[in-house]
Amino acid sequence: MVRRTKEDALTTRSALLDAAERLFSERGVSNTSMNQVAEAAGVTRGAIYHHFQNKLDLIDALMERVRLPVDEMRDELAQTYQGDPVSHLRARCLHIVGQVHDDPHTQALVNILLHKCEYVDDALPIHLRHLGGRNACITECVLLADKGKEQGLIDEKYDSKATVIGLFSLVDGIMYNWLLDQTYFDLMQAANQAIDTYLAGLKPRGA
Repeated sequence: MVRRTKEDALTTRSALLDAAERLFSERGVSNTSMNQVAEAAGVTRGAIYHHFQNKLDLIDALMERVRLPVDEMRDELAQTYQGDPVSHLRARCLHIVGQVHDDPHTQALVNILLHKCEYVDDALPIHLRHLGGRNACITECVLLADKGKEQGLIDEKYDSKATVIGLFSLVDGIMYNWLLDQTYFDLMQAANQAIDTYLAGLKPRGA
């Protein structure tokens, strides 16, 4: 009986996350209520508040749902590209783009954060949560850029943090535009070309 109850709770939680993901994508975070999420999931108002206190909790859970494969990717790439920090940077960027392209949950979450989340009032904590994750990723990639400079793969004249922010802005911009109209261009082709061109421009002259 206890096992069954636990399974039922996990099923309800998953249904709520799927409903939140769908409604946030369609209506935006501010225009979706907790009651609407519960109704879409086919559960009671009490059930949703048993699992999530508010919409920030829902967003956190949606982020957590895609975080595990991203964390696994980070560890795997660190081993694969241990001696090549620039290729490591490239692989990290392309993996994220690939996740957005291939994984429905990642695609929906990025679409919500870029297009459907108004960062005001009660949604402000979501903005801060998003910034925290982004800044941690930037810090990790700055260390890779520093190693690239030490190995002569990136020109020393380039500031590492500015280099990474430029790269992230490029990737974010490509994903942002693709999510507006997924039929307009090939996401992976555009990302590969843009990232390779950007990284090639960082090489020391004559390298």
